[in-house]
Amino acid sequence: MIVSNVTRKVLATLAVAVLMPLASAETIHVPKEIKTIQGAIDRAQGDDVILVSPGRYNEAINFNGKAVTVKSTKGAAVTTIDGWSLSDSVVKCTSGEGPSTILDGFTITGGTGNRELYSENETVGGGLLCLHSSPTILNCIFVSNESSYQGGAIFNGDRSNTVIQNCKIKSNISERGGGVYNSRGRPVIRNSEISNNKAEYGGGGMFNFGSNVRILSCSFEHNRAEYNGGGVYDYDSGGRVVDSVFSDNVAMYNGNAMYRGYRSATVVDEGCRFIMAHDTISGTGGYMVARGKYTGACCIGSGCLIVDEDSCNKAGGSWLGPDTSCDEQILACPKPDSGDVNTDGVVDMMDLVLVMTSMKSSASN
Repeated sequence: MIVSNVTRKVLATLAVAVLMPLASAETIHVPKEIKTIQGAIDRAQGDDVILVSPGRYNEAINFNGKAVTVKSTKGAAVTTIDGWSLSDSVVKCTSGEGPSTILDGFTITGGTGNRELYSENETVGGGLLCLHSSPTILNCIFVSNESSYQGGAIFNGDRSNTVIQNCKIKSNISERGGGVYNSRGRPVIRNSEISNNKAEYGGGGMFNFGSNVRILSCSFEHNRAEYNGGGVYDYDSGGRVVDSVFSDNVAMYNGNAMYRGYRSATVVDEGCRFIMAHDTISGTGGYMVARGKYTGACCIGSGCLIVDEDSCNKAGGSWLGPDTSCDEQILACPKPDSGDVNTDGVVDMMDLVLVMTSMKSSASN
């Protein structure tokens, strides 16, 4: 058989390709090999691992669409990415990053949010900004970040299905979503603590807009909102809250634990716990629990929700019986006392605190 020169060249090329070993992922050490985390990301290729030694790194980093792992060697307690004086989000995933883009084991602090999405006066995502991206965030602490508009600690923008696991999101501030703001995505937040965050409008711990959020085994503690939704504010959102705890969340008006806004239908699993009497759920959007129990109308403050009897009692409400309807039974709900400022059906110390806070705010203005 006669083999042409062209055929020989093709066969030789194929042979080299088969015999050549596959390129292995590289490990890059910061600051030993490269001084900055961003410098290491810029050098890294797909599947590379960037190992970061303990220290404080004054950077605002951008993954630039790369499927790389950035991991601290000693954990978040001793490894910090600090966005102080940089006027931006501390971490950005805005180039279609997927689950293989991983940030593991850092304290994220000092961020003031990104100015490019809206305007200089409407910043978003103080600690982490995700747009059309779905990275994996593990074992991180988001603390003392802020934005002027949405997502003091984390902003998950349109089609961002970010996974946040084993994280602490605490002491962050924004107008909406002091801790986390989710917009038109399906993020998963698992085994995380969301605490001591503040929203100047709604959603002290979390604000969900047009989103389907899964919240699994999380705690919402001591979050505050100046309007509605001390722990969580939902707007046109659905999702599921499973095996989670709400403790001492406060909103100035309604929904200390959770506020169900326009067309919201998040399912709250029956295993969730509401620790304090004022950790209430309210709003016009409704409140659904996992199937398996009889549900009916529940009077909570001036509102009416459809829940099972146990959930109604835990939230401090008055259950009107199985298969009852809020439309039919709303007249049966007692009107809140004139001193019941937060409309939880009880006049107590929490109402006094809210009155004093309101008076202090008015005096300062």
